[in-house]
Amino acid sequence: MDTTKKQSWIQYADGYLSKTPVWQYILVSLIFPMWGMAASLNDILITQFKTVFTLSDTATAFVQSAFYGGYFLIALPASYIIRKTTYKSAIMIGLMFFILGCGLFFPASHMATYGMFLAAIFVIAIGLSFLETSCDTYVTMMGPKESANKRINISQTLIPFGDAAGIILGKYLIFGGHENMAAEVAGMSAAQKAAYNKEVLLLTLQPYKYILLILLVLLILMAITKMPLSKATVKNEDAVAEKKTSLGESLNYLFHNYRFMNQSGRNSFTLGFKRVSGPSRFGLLYGLFLASPITLPRTTW
Repeated sequence: MDTTKKQSWIQYADGYLSKTPVWQYILVSLIFPMWGMAASLNDILITQFKTVFTLSDTATAFVQSAFYGGYFLIALPASYIIRKTTYKSAIMIGLMFFILGCGLFFPASHMATYGMFLAAIFVIAIGLSFLETSCDTYVTMMGPKESANKRINISQTLIPFGDAAGIILGKYLIFGGHENMAAEVAGMSAAQKAAYNKEVLLLTLQPYKYILLILLVLLILMAITKMPLSKATVKNEDAVAEKKTSLGESLNYLFHNYRFMNQSGRNSFTLGFKRVSGPSRFGLLYGLFLASPITLPRTTW
């Protein structure tokens, strides 16, 4: 981590490295489970908000719409920023937005307004869009070209661990002591229900406190660590100039891509999972380790 030491890798003209810098690769890979954790907590928040704010299924869908809407709106701008700056800069921007979004849960829980929570979730999604767009491509470039697929596959195996961690944090920190909120509020007076709702909303802060600490550590480590550029530095002047894809062309391609529109639509309007008890919960956790729910397409620029 001492930036005064000579780097142990050589970067080739195409952006790939002669060897994988182990610490740098581990540091970037540790970010992968963070977006899985955020997605799992969204599903738990849906159940929480539905009871506290007395929302319909349609209204609770805005949680996922705010989350994946942030992905949709920011992915292309994030790619543009990566082009103009570095992967490290984009990752740090993503971490800062993620931290800001988590921090917004503190005023949101005291203001007790659904819109404020949606704003916090949207800001988190902006950060995650930067992180996914940059980290996915970065780890593939962080070493020899022939092992690029192996590196991205290893990093992405950490995402389901984040999914499971989000569910565990939600169960014991958000739902702890409130196994059946709908039954608990039944028969309460207006004053009792208001006090109960305030208590429940304050519980939403608990997992985000731990996430904030982890993100701050990751941000500091990223800031002080010398990271490889991993971007093409030399262009062959004799080669035919590659046509750059415009923003309009990119959007047109995405809108006509069936797989993209199908998956994005499903993710945007998912109403969340219903909490289960007994063996089914273990089945859910097992399923998370088999495949990650975050399957939005990733673009390599």
